[in-house]
Amino acid sequence: MIDLLNMLRYKSESTDIDFKSAQYRFNSGTEADKSELLKDILAIANSWRDGTGYILLGFKDQRPHPAEVVGIQDSIDDSRIQQFVNSKVKPKLTFRYEEHVYEEKTIGVIIIPKQKRPFYLASPYGKLKSNVVYVRRGSSTDEAEPVETIAMANEDRGRGDLRVELSLLTPGNEELPNSFAHTYLHFTEKFPDFEKPRKPRGPFDPPEFIGLDRDNNDFWREHGEYTRVNEACIAMRLVLTNRSSVQLSNSKLEVTVEALDSQAVHMIAGRDLPDEPKPTWNIANLASVQEVLAKKDVNLEVDESGPTPVCHIRLGFLLPGEQGRSELLAILPQAPGRLRLHLRILGGELATPIEEEHLIETTGEVLSLDFEGYKRFFLAERARCR
Repeated sequence: MIDLLNMLRYKSESTDIDFKSAQYRFNSGTEADKSELLKDILAIANSWRDGTGYILLGFKDQRPHPAEVVGIQDSIDDSRIQQFVNSKVKPKLTFRYEEHVYEEKTIGVIIIPKQKRPFYLASPYGKLKSNVVYVRRGSSTDEAEPVETIAMANEDRGRGDLRVELSLLTPGNEELPNSFAHTYLHFTEKFPDFEKPRKPRGPFDPPEFIGLDRDNNDFWREHGEYTRVNEACIAMRLVLTNRSSVQLSNSKLEVTVEALDSQAVHMIAGRDLPDEPKPTWNIANLASVQEVLAKKDVNLEVDESGPTPVCHIRLGFLLPGEQGRSELLAILPQAPGRLRLHLRILGGELATPIEEEHLIETTGEVLSLDFEGYKRFFLAERARCR
């Protein structure tokens, strides 16, 4: 939302954006006060625009400069506005109201997706007339002409409800299975430094050449972590498809994982999974600056700042029929058991998030290994894979 606000405040008032320096007088307002809220929502909903419309509260328009953030004092509950508006407006209008802290001030945002028009009041209310279509023209509100109202209906004919489809795929783009058999490794001691065996030097051997190769002292520790993660990892890619006839703007997915059998579980972005380490490293093989910078251009982030980690996947604008594909997401359970994935689909044209669940069951054994036990496990796995 912060990125969206940064963009919107640089726009001028138009058919899809309206700045209000103060909150609507809704909580203790008269019918005339509340009708101002109704009129502005109706005008944006009926306006001629290509995408989502916004009413920004706590912003002072100061064209040609960016809108000034002045903040609002009163808070309004979204459910109260929803009940009020949809008790007056015909047909049912899809919108939502949110409040955020932006530049250390509380601001409000009314988000109105593009949808079938026209909208009107069934009965007069406050300053508003019944059966009149209010529409936004530029930065002002007006009553639509009958011909214009007919044109609205003709333009939106065939515009259906927004339909999206979410798929969970393996890294190989196959449907993600519901069950996995894994081995879960727990280490009972800290692994020692790696020491490469060295041949004894004879009196006639040339002196050692000091080159770019260096022993990787952390090899065993890195390899243990690599194997632990690789053995337990459930890697997936999420694909969102817009199956509707209108675009979906600012599309986003949210993923949380619930362990149903009290086992510990983590989420990791696929790009952060450990690579298989080597006993030696060479400075010439270190990641280039370009590779490091490329990792910053991502659409998937795992936020662990709250009580429950949340994976945020931003897919942006999706045209009708277009797919948005996430980077790889890794789920890492620490023991066998059942996992429930909670998935939320958000978008500018969705009044409320679409929620889905996906159940996964993992089986397998838990091994507690000391260093010698891990080396035996490592050698056995290497022999099995040959």
